Amino acid sequence: MVSFTALNTSHHFKNLKKDENAIKANGLKIYLKINNLETSRLGINISSKGTNAVNRNKFKRRTKEAVKGLEIKENVDIYVIGSIQSSKLSLKEITETLISHPELKIK
Repeated sequence: MVSFTALNTSHHFKNLKKDENAIKANGLKIYLKINNLETSRLGINISSKGTNAVNRNKFKRRTKEAVKGLEIKENVDIYVIGSIQSSKLSLKEITETLISHPELKIK
């Protein structure tokens, strides 16, 4: 199990938000990049348009649980952007989408 700190400054997001770090699937856009820090960092974003607070919070909890369950050997930065479609995904579907990222398949 991996522990994560927050990915929370604009500088963190600018370094991560490049198309070579991203995949799109099931209404999710996932940016993942290996970092050289002592901790892994996680950022989650979902639009409030079309979803209510309950569904957004459920999505965030499921995403955090899916990321914690990953077996990652190195420290990474992960940024997950959700949509109306992805707010209804199950934990299993979110985990499968995360695992499909090419950076995780290399290890």
